[in-house]
Amino acid sequence: MTAHVPPLKWAQRKDSVFLTIDLPDIVKEKIDLTASGLSFFGESEEQKYEFSVEFFAKVIPEESVWKVHGRNVLMHLVKVEKEEEYWPRLTTEKKFDKQYVTTDWSRYVDEDDENVDTGFDLSGLAGGEQFGGDMNDFGAGDEEEPDSDDDVNLDDIDIPQSSGGEETNAAEEDPTRVD
Repeated sequence: MTAHVPPLKWAQRKDSVFLTIDLPDIVKEKIDLTASGLSFFGESEEQKYEFSVEFFAKVIPEESVWKVHGRNVLMHLVKVEKEEEYWPRLTTEKKFDKQYVTTDWSRYVDEDDENVDTGFDLSGLAGGEQFGGDMNDFGAGDEEEPDSDDDVNLDDIDIPQSSGGEETNAAEEDPTRVD
């Protein structure tokens, strides 16, 4: 079975790059970040995905983080040259960028407008893994977070009932109520 290159999305600020590997339900992921590049291997829906790239410029692995979510892997990569010009592309290979990398428009900010924005929203990376260390040092696998599609127990929610035991609509009870 041949490994495929997963879809990649990226956006940047002067000081960092936000990279998304767009694969649902990734298993057996292996992510190796160096100052000059990234190697990824993972399986999704019984298919193998793999790539290795050299970044357009250097990043700081020790300050960068990543986290596997149900639908993707999110990465925040900290640039070495924080005040340099924006990178014209993610990698040194134009062909790779054109084939597999797209702009992450949900995180895109024009260079001229960057001062208005304080940076990337990193809340999705809370509890993420640090690069450049043993995953066990950072508590990987110690906690199991519920997935967004896990069943939620709603037994403790009171539902108003009419005298006939049927559910009522609050708007029907109070016609002056504005929802």
